[in-house]
Amino acid sequence: MNYPLHRGLTRRTGVVLALAAMLGFALATPGLANLAGSTFEGNDGNLVVNTPGNTDWANAPSRVVGLDQPSGTSDNSFGQGTKEDDANVSVVTGSIPPQKSNLTRFYVANEFAAGSNFLYLAWERSNVLGSANMDFEINKLAQPNLTTPGPKTLNRSAGDLLITFDFGGSGAPVLGLLKWVTSGSTSQCFSANALPCWGNRVNLSAAGFAEGAVNAVTVNDPIANVSLPAGTFGEAAVNLTAAGVFPPGTCLAFGSAFLKSRSSASFPAEVKDFVAPQPVDIRNCGKIVIHKVTQNGDATFGYTTTGGLTPATFSLSNGGTRTYDDVLVGNYTVDESTLPAEWTFVSLVCDANGPGTSVSTNSTTASITMGAEGLVDCTYTNKTRVQPSIATTLSAETIQVGGTVHDSAALSGATADAGGTVTYTVYTDNACSQGAQSAGTVTVTNGVVPDSDPVTFNSTGTFYWQAAYSGDANNKPATSVCTTEVLVVTPRNPAISTAQHVIPNDDASISGALNPTGSITFSLFSPAAPTCSGTPALTQTVTVSGNGPYSPTNTTFVASTEGTWRWQVTYSGDSNNNAATSACGVENFTIDNG
Repeated sequence: MNYPLHRGLTRRTGVVLALAAMLGFALATPGLANLAGSTFEGNDGNLVVNTPGNTDWANAPSRVVGLDQPSGTSDNSFGQGTKEDDANVSVVTGSIPPQKSNLTRFYVANEFAAGSNFLYLAWERSNVLGSANMDFEINKLAQPNLTTPGPKTLNRSAGDLLITFDFGGSGAPVLGLLKWVTSGSTSQCFSANALPCWGNRVNLSAAGFAEGAVNAVTVNDPIANVSLPAGTFGEAAVNLTAAGVFPPGTCLAFGSAFLKSRSSASFPAEVKDFVAPQPVDIRNCGKIVIHKVTQNGDATFGYTTTGGLTPATFSLSNGGTRTYDDVLVGNYTVDESTLPAEWTFVSLVCDANGPGTSVSTNSTTASITMGAEGLVDCTYTNKTRVQPSIATTLSAETIQVGGTVHDSAALSGATADAGGTVTYTVYTDNACSQGAQSAGTVTVTNGVVPDSDPVTFNSTGTFYWQAAYSGDANNKPATSVCTTEVLVVTPRNPAISTAQHVIPNDDASISGALNPTGSITFSLFSPAAPTCSGTPALTQTVTVSGNGPYSPTNTTFVASTEGTWRWQVTYSGDSNNNAATSACGVENFTIDNG
């Protein structure tokens, strides 16, 4: 049998295609072209990358996995003839009829590339059937829990998507797109006779907006690590932008996706098995998130934006967040424009994720280039200095004049690493403005304040001490209260005691001598020499010239020792007169200080 070869395919590939046709399945062929702008190989059904640089399910961007309930009595499905247009559905449990697809899992991935939003879809089933009719419902809103039986209401809103995957057992699957319609006329409905309904179907395959395939041979799922016989795996790639899902200048976001199987190719056919919804993030716009962090307190900070963000201005306090969810592709800035008094800027840290999305920072301004599905997350950090207080303690509060005092200081309410200096000053008035005298400046280390220099006070009066903290990068200045440290300097209280002292002198007189000459020696003995022996405390000699009185002329020696002081006087004599000596202590005086 001869089979025509498609242009660009090898003869070997053509033979494989022919064999696949004999089996009744479309062949997933390596080398088929991806959708323009996409690197995802969504048209070969083999779950592996055939061309280096491309992606497949093992490395699909933003991949989400949905898993079905285990087959058997616990498996869930839609019951009571549920149709695609029914928003009010019934979930039942039990085995899926063998002629219906028994779904096991689905994959959803998405990316923004080459100016378009691409959506990638895949389904797997456990039974081998020739045909496959799968529908992927993609909603903006989260869906109810469909894993438990009972009546449920699907959370559908206008513009939700239904992508149909119809495979007749050979050839390529036909992919269609329907949108949920809530208003207008029933002429917009594809098959229903009342609103809301799924709107008219667009053939994505015919328009060139999508491609897909079903595996023709056994393939391995590297994610689930399961072997998939022919006809149990299908995949698709859709250019949502080209299909008109995202109108220019309009932001849309889809947050939920799930997989369903129809009982036939007819759209109004009964919907049976499904794999419960999973959260997804499919959007054509980006998101900007601004966080606020403050240190050492809290305040309100103002921000301004450019590029059309709404609101254009906003305010944040510590822990606050401003989120712009629907940011069109374009350029934007966010600037911290208003800082409260005493606050300073610390940092602006931004992260950017997503194709075509970037951010740069310059001081307080974040300059953003937003791509579709981009995320820019920025955190502004500011700080203010804490307000500590400083308390002081004098080494003494009252001293006598001439005494010395030093001051001690302690910070409270400061940061643990507080630095800076403390200056001690003594004043003469209670306003701490007059008579300033320095008591030194000390360096603060980790909040610890050394003592002041000692100060000696040589005048009486009342003095006022004050300690002034300089502050640092994290702490504001602080000054102690002038009147809390008062030093009183009082006069001294001297004691008085008395003690006599004498500058002694004596008199001696010579009589009855014949023209006496020579000398008279006056000797004064201290109380320690009561017999006038030893060395006298004072000796003074005067010259004799005739009879008459003679006296010493002492002006320097002072007698102060208590007790009896004794005089002894000696005349030297001459050739006409004999020498003479007075008795010891004939003349005396006593010092008694009581």
